Amino acid sequence: MENRIKIGDFVKLTGSTLKTVLYYHKIGLLQEPERSSGGYRLYGPAELTRMQIIKHLKCLGLDLKRTKEILGDIHNHKTLREVLQSLQAELLSEKKSLEERIAKIEKMLSEDTVPLDEDSFASPSFQMIMDILGPDQIEKYARTCPELFDQQRKVYSILDDFQWGEDYQETFRALAEFFKAHPQEYQISLDYGARLARLAQLSEDDPEVEALARESAEFIKSMPQLMEILGKQAGIKKPLASLYNDMVANVISPAQVKHGQLLQKYLASGTNLAGDCDPPALLKDNKK
Repeated sequence: MENRIKIGDFVKLTGSTLKTVLYYHKIGLLQEPERSSGGYRLYGPAELTRMQIIKHLKCLGLDLKRTKEILGDIHNHKTLREVLQSLQAELLSEKKSLEERIAKIEKMLSEDTVPLDEDSFASPSFQMIMDILGPDQIEKYARTCPELFDQQRKVYSILDDFQWGEDYQETFRALAEFFKAHPQEYQISLDYGARLARLAQLSEDDPEVEALARESAEFIKSMPQLMEILGKQAGIKKPLASLYNDMVANVISPAQVKHGQLLQKYLASGTNLAGDCDPPALLKDNKK
């Protein structure tokens, strides 16, 4: 058995550890080799080749489970192809995430100062809405009502960063998809949004606050699909509602707060939309 070596030499030759080799035997990744008359494991070319393949697959990023699946059917090229395709998809996703993070860091570093506040980090919900609507519609949104665009970005960030007991992302997704499919209604909602943004400059007792709330409610009620989407959101419950209100107090003006309350009141007259506190949607600020 001149072409056989004991486990200690096998460990050194493969650049592994005794613990690793024994674990590979335990999980069946490495088959038990022949033994000497004295009971020592003896390793030869077959075991070295197996370890060589294992090391190559590990370098590709495959975990031990996937490696074992491939080696269990080493002659089935379809198995290897499917596993590699799956791994490729995962790595591409990770690459995209890393590129987005690098871009964000580069943007922060390009500024004269590097702020550390809620504006420094993008809202996943707001990004999702922008992705669904597309660049043309988002450009129109930012151009028509830039103040509201910035305001909602900040509020969505607050919603994303904490666990308020409500999952708003599905509602946001449904709203964005609705307006993507209804460009005429989207334009009307932007017009309402521009008026909503101007409320920040008005007193909460200004007649425009109630007028806009009534008109917005009628607009929403005229579209059953939109009513259904908004009706699924229960709202933030006490005691978190008051805490949320405090968090957004420096973002949403008193007049806009009152608008949201009145809008909820008019919508709730025939729906289940009345809640303790709702976040702003694409065309409204429902905050109680």
